[in-house]
Amino acid sequence: MLHRTTLALLATTAGLVAQADYDYDKLTSARLGATLDLHVSGAPANQLIVFLASSTGGPIPLSVIDPTDTRMLQVGVELLGSMLITVTSPTGEAPYSVPLPLSASLHGVVFHWQSVMLELGAHFFGELGNDVVTQLGLPDTPALAAAALASARAFAAVGFDRDNNAGQGDVLVIGGGAGTLTSATGLSSTERWDFRHMTVSPGPSMGTARALHSAITLNNGKVLVIGGADQNGNPLASCELYDPATNNFAPTGSMGTPRVLFGACKLANGNVMVAGGTSALQPDVTTAVTSTLNTAEIYNVTTGTWSNANNIGGYRLGPALTLLPNNNVMVSGGVQIGFFLGVPLSAVSTTAVQFWNPSNGNWSSGPAMLQGRAGHQYNQVTLANGRVLMTGGVYVPSLLGATSAAPVSNAEYYNPTNNTWTAVNMTTARALHTANLLPDGRVAVCGGAQGTLLAPISIDNVDVFNPATSSWTSMPALTGARASHASALLPDGTLVLFGGQGATTTTATIDSIRF
Repeated sequence: MLHRTTLALLATTAGLVAQADYDYDKLTSARLGATLDLHVSGAPANQLIVFLASSTGGPIPLSVIDPTDTRMLQVGVELLGSMLITVTSPTGEAPYSVPLPLSASLHGVVFHWQSVMLELGAHFFGELGNDVVTQLGLPDTPALAAAALASARAFAAVGFDRDNNAGQGDVLVIGGGAGTLTSATGLSSTERWDFRHMTVSPGPSMGTARALHSAITLNNGKVLVIGGADQNGNPLASCELYDPATNNFAPTGSMGTPRVLFGACKLANGNVMVAGGTSALQPDVTTAVTSTLNTAEIYNVTTGTWSNANNIGGYRLGPALTLLPNNNVMVSGGVQIGFFLGVPLSAVSTTAVQFWNPSNGNWSSGPAMLQGRAGHQYNQVTLANGRVLMTGGVYVPSLLGATSAAPVSNAEYYNPTNNTWTAVNMTTARALHTANLLPDGRVAVCGGAQGTLLAPISIDNVDVFNPATSSWTSMPALTGARASHASALLPDGTLVLFGGQGATTTTATIDSIRF
């Protein structure tokens, strides 16, 4: 009877946003064959609480039970028979675990979850928790998210807004656009991936359109957005700060030089260094090569200004900057340009490595990589043991061969303990891919491009590197080819891939994977 009455009211009652009096969050990624763990915190202590689940998002009016209660549940009613009633702990917490069957028929299925306190007095219901949404997924198998970006975008950056969802945070996809490495055009808009609800909504706009920019999370939680290319493909010197507390971007100090395709990293003291890149992209590759930089700059988070650092050991396009465990900074690879009287005479993806010492500001030579590469700034990973994994990238063999430069399958890691590089090659050549450190210490390498520098061909391949065995394992393919996409590992361990260049055009789709 309750079920039928609720359905009748649902058909005639407009939905209202549920009030969230306490926090309800997902702790695991809804991987089929494993356990989905959810958790309540900040609720009243030692009180009855009911957990509800549904394949729909409601809304259901609580007035079905208590006519004086005007609130809405954001779950449906078809699974009321599986609700669980328990008691919160003396600290107002309550766990809720659901074993998930290993069933292919459930792959990609979405469920809605919410909880509510029971008072059973003058009011039937007490405090109401927020709702959460999960998407079930087979192990290691990408699932296409129900939500998509409003704008197709590649070459975007991501930052976390930790000010939301009780510190769990949302992902902000920042800028990006269309084009290639040498012809990218940016957007000023951003979009927010809501971690709790797996939805996308508009984020605050930047002051300037950007693609191929860098986003560095500072120690104060703000995100520094650096350089990149504007809506016309022109490199930028300007920078902006995203403040999660105000959900806005504000201008900060500009670099001394416009730059794109540069390396960037946060220093041990919280400041930020950039190095290399180019100060011009248009109208052709020759312009980008001629404008390649050997300069480095440091952003002071206290003053919001940039100052020059000592130059790196060569004019480098697409190098990587890496903070090492000893607080030194490593610059590696990139397309090194040789000049004579300002005219470029050579261009090659270099194996060269230098170290920057923060105590004296000097660069010194390091051990060469085993493979020349460029563009690896966007997918380097520091492993749990402090080693640095470099995967793929672009190999430019010569100045004349620059336009036909192709990705490499080489992967290698730098061991700071013995100052050496070790090859751990992939089976698939790729550039413009993502590489993410997983909670268990493995690294997921997703998508990317083959083809050439000016004619990239996006791929859907996924490989996982296991540092314990120095081996690679092929995983199920993405739901579609994507390269130059953005990625983020969510607090529940789900890896999410945003947009990128698809098989034929820039895409707005989102993949999620539960490793």
